[in-house]
Amino acid sequence: MAISGEQRALRTGKLGSSDAPRLMAGRWSELWREKTGRSAPPNLDFVPSVQIGVATESLHARFYTQKTGIGCYPAGDRTYAHPEHAFIVAHLDFLTWFEPSGHYDEAADTILEAKFHGGYKTDEDLAEQYYWQLQHQMLVTGLAQAVLSILRPGSYSIIRVPSSAADSATLLETLRAFWWHVENDVEPSDPLPIEAPRFEQLRVLDMSFHNEFASFGGMLIDHRTSMLAFREAEAELKALMPEDARVAFLRGSAEDGTMPSQGLFLTRAKDGKLSLRFGCPPKKYLDKAEPWMPQWTVEAAE
Repeated sequence: MAISGEQRALRTGKLGSSDAPRLMAGRWSELWREKTGRSAPPNLDFVPSVQIGVATESLHARFYTQKTGIGCYPAGDRTYAHPEHAFIVAHLDFLTWFEPSGHYDEAADTILEAKFHGGYKTDEDLAEQYYWQLQHQMLVTGLAQAVLSILRPGSYSIIRVPSSAADSATLLETLRAFWWHVENDVEPSDPLPIEAPRFEQLRVLDMSFHNEFASFGGMLIDHRTSMLAFREAEAELKALMPEDARVAFLRGSAEDGTMPSQGLFLTRAKDGKLSLRFGCPPKKYLDKAEPWMPQWTVEAAE
């Protein structure tokens, strides 16, 4: 979320949720220089992905409600502070509810963090990337649930991230240890990173005891060399396709001159894509087929 100049000035002497991933990644020295005024924080005003995220932020509430049926509203300009450690703060994007509520009379119980992503990371990858940021926000607000709202150019998805008591304790200990260096103006060394937990939502299976899977898999393994040779031959064949040809085919061997099933043909789509097929090409193409001749033969005939 875009923050005001006043909020940015407030965060200079605080640890916000966007600082948490850097701390847990072990980038203490870099962040210490920023918090003590020795270097300026990164300027994100002209980072396209960041600014697209700012411009599209308002869409997240609408997409989330349409997907889940749960209301969602902007968290506003409030900067939350940890009840015991005033230097730990958070500025939220949206607030929502963990489950649908008829009138939403009760206070929101879930944080919604809005992220725009135009790359190839999965939802699980992004949940791991922003895990400590979400844990930081839950630590500060006392809320037990968070949702990562992911808007892509062609899709929208959400992934839920619950608060972890053990990870919150580790995060708080890390924040306090780092802040000691800021308060005492002692440059820290960079510790080892503390990894976020894995967010794999699909199982990893050993299929050795599935007879059919093992049979077909073994067949592929046994014929891998032939399969690679097939793919290479297919690529070479497509490279030899004349540029002015709509269809190019190869007859199989048959004593009666017919086209047996062993034949093959290449077709060119309107977009130029070539496809390889086996068997006989459609009759409409056979009726107007002409034999290919080497270029020097054609020139001699002329």
